[in-house]
Amino acid sequence: MRTLLMRNMPTRRPKKAVELLLVPMIDIFTVLVTFLLMTAVFSRITILQLDLPSSASGPVAEPKFRLEVIIRATGLELTNGNAHIGDIPKVNGAYDLKTLSEQAVSIKHEHPDVDNASVLPEPRIPYDDVIQVMDAIRSAEVSKGTSEKLFTDIAIGDAP
Repeated sequence: MRTLLMRNMPTRRPKKAVELLLVPMIDIFTVLVTFLLMTAVFSRITILQLDLPSSASGPVAEPKFRLEVIIRATGLELTNGNAHIGDIPKVNGAYDLKTLSEQAVSIKHEHPDVDNASVLPEPRIPYDDVIQVMDAIRSAEVSKGTSEKLFTDIAIGDAP
């Protein structure tokens, strides 16, 4: 009986070492990376040129007029360094950038040769608010589709 069972059993072959094929996996990753790069939405990054104070520079002539926008927790304050121009309170908890832009346009019409402005935020003002204020005084939409350049040379510092 034993011999009959042994005849019907398949003979065991020696096992071969298993190889891991990496070439198909590399091909899949190459296609995947290519697909992801082609379908990715690249965000547009804009770099702002800011004037920061430097101790190495020599004495600087004080400009005749320089718009200063002080960003406070309660609203915006417009000054000329010494003279107070106006206040723009927050509307519904947000800065009133439209009014700021309108006032910047009127100030630019009074001083057309001035391109300098300073943005002076208080310590705990969010970065996004600072950038929105900078955008509001840099250019303004005059009519649909056209914009007017206002104060393009922006310096940044701490609020007094």
